[in-house]
Amino acid sequence: MRTTSALIIAGFVVSFTVGACGGKPSEEECIQFADNYLKQMSAGAQEGPAADITRQVADGMRPDLLKDCNERGNKAEVDCGIKATTMKELQQCANNARPR
Repeated sequence: MRTTSALIIAGFVVSFTVGACGGKPSEEECIQFADNYLKQMSAGAQEGPAADITRQVADGMRPDLLKDCNERGNKAEVDCGIKATTMKELQQCANNARPR
């Protein structure tokens, strides 16, 4: 779970860094994106120690998600991330934002 989440966040950071068309997301959109990302990251966690660790990792990622979104985010990718209902969909948002 950690490796998958780390790869997905790395994908978002890379795509934020290279940028894409669509303009800059608002502060509220970045908050919605981060909230949904963390919700999807924690969605598969069952109860117990593994679930607790997943939630702690997710909570620890929130400041970085918000910072990256506010500094380098693009509206199209953030809008996609807000609408995503799974981690796979979040990964697709990051993949679609990368230049080919």
